[in-house]
Amino acid sequence: MYRVYVLQQRGRGRGSQVLTETRTATPSAGAAHAAFWALYGAAYDPTHLLLMTRDNKQVTAYRYGSRAGEPDYIPPGATLPE
Repeated sequence: MYRVYVLQQRGRGRGSQVLTETRTATPSAGAAHAAFWALYGAAYDPTHLLLMTRDNKQVTAYRYGSRAGEPDYIPPGATLPE
């Protein structure tokens, strides 16, 4: 099962929170990729992380506001792993 969602990180030692309105679950890689790209263009700040998991293991992550060369950066239209 693929899951795609946006996570808001609260800072050191304060944990994180899943934005429930962004949560998607699907057995289809294609549907998960579509959900990822739909959320990719959303207007969140760098405290937010877009995650895609498969069977509870991280497949990919994108930090909003990140740039090429930074951790958790994915260029627009990149091929996502399955």
